[in-house]
Amino acid sequence: MDTGFILLSDKSESLNGKLYALGGGWNTLRFPTLPHNHPFCIGLGVDVAWNETDEPHRLELRIEDPDGNNLADPFSFDFETGRPEGSIPGLDQRMVMSLETVQTFRVQGPHAAIVTVDEEEIGRSRFQVVQVPVEEQQAAG
Repeated sequence: MDTGFILLSDKSESLNGKLYALGGGWNTLRFPTLPHNHPFCIGLGVDVAWNETDEPHRLELRIEDPDGNNLADPFSFDFETGRPEGSIPGLDQRMVMSLETVQTFRVQGPHAAIVTVDEEEIGRSRFQVVQVPVEEQQAAG
């Protein structure tokens, strides 16, 4: 199993196997003060190998701070991906989803959205949290 993609965005939605995103692809969050509550979405595509379809799996997504601590309880669920009628033998099956969250960022530095399936990490998206005073944000604006 592997990640087809992990996309951090301001807003996203999964519909009919496709991801629709607004404000997607960022890797830096700038806040005037910390701690700071921030809503965002995580678009995720998981490629399930042919030989891993029709079996139960457990997916977990967590957000870690620079020290590897979880910002909140991980999001997790059980899933089983089938093989649609007419599938080409050997072809991966992509499962696309969008997860909406609000996280409290307490410190600056590198953070990561980490995806595991059956307790094995299959992907991560790294991003920076930076504290920038309002005056500096307006001057750069």
